[in-house]
Amino acid sequence: MRELIFAAALALLPCADAGAGQSTVRFETTDGCSIEAFYLAPARGSYVFINTHGLGSDRNEWEPLHAALKKRGLGYLALDMRGHGGSRGCAGKEVSYRAFSDAEWNAASGDIEAAAAWLLKKKVPAAKMVFCGASIGANLSAKAAAEGAIKPAALVLLSPGVEYHGVKTEPYFAAARPPRIFIAAAEDDGYAWQSGNYLAVAAARQGLPAVFKAGRSGHGVNMFKGSGLTAEIIDWVLTPGKK
Repeated sequence: MRELIFAAALALLPCADAGAGQSTVRFETTDGCSIEAFYLAPARGSYVFINTHGLGSDRNEWEPLHAALKKRGLGYLALDMRGHGGSRGCAGKEVSYRAFSDAEWNAASGDIEAAAAWLLKKKVPAAKMVFCGASIGANLSAKAAAEGAIKPAALVLLSPGVEYHGVKTEPYFAAARPPRIFIAAAEDDGYAWQSGNYLAVAAARQGLPAVFKAGRSGHGVNMFKGSGLTAEIIDWVLTPGKK
């Protein structure tokens, strides 16, 4: 009986987020979209990753990276892009990525800009922000770094494309001029592999310090499976001279 009463009491308790110390936060974009995200504060003075998922996914796809960041004392702000997950409201209307035009996809870089602005209010300086994206989230991260007022310390681009749904990457490399760029793609992911190699060469031509890493297999965060990519990313961020 005691066990039953205890179990019933537990069921009445509010559910915590899966990651200890992780909280769910919300903020608004300049064009009126309500964005929901997971936030984990960093150890004092450490980096915070702004993680942006791929098309049709949500912030939960970053769990392998989140576990690795937490272990190393780094923080994260993993957002559900507009039209995905818990971020379905824009300007008082419900929206879905399934109906987005190319222009609406391009506007989603504002979600990342709003995330960076929210972090500034939490006293995280731009010099400790890393814009990290997967698939179209990678393209949007590059766009946000170029166009936004807040310039990150680095970009991490997983399976970027030369263009996804009208969101192009190469034009933003020259404009963004982030201190460092990390690009990863898997050879069995044909378009991303070709795009990643092309962008790495384009960055080098523009004098940008970019590195290209071959993922083991898969697209976007699927490259984390059975590989040491999360550790490579974190080591690269923590070691500015690392190639």
